[in-house]
Amino acid sequence: EMLPEAESDRKLSSHEGEEFILVTQGKVLLRYGKEDSVLEPGDTAYYNSIVPAYVGAVGGDAQFYAGIYYPPY
Repeated sequence: EMLPEAESDRKLSSHEGEEFILVTQGKVLLRYGKEDSVLEPGDTAYYNSIVPAYVGAVGGDAQFYAGIYYPPY
């Protein structure tokens, strides 16, 4: 579960691996590189997490599941 953050607090982050997101409630902003998408309940996203990204609630509380894969080294 996430609460919305101020625009100034929306920091991009990256790491090796991949991520999968499933939104279950509210709206979630996915900022992937320079592209923004708003995901709603039932929407999913799968992306390479080496690209700088931000995931967070917009317009109110949101709930989502995130699966994160880190490659074994």
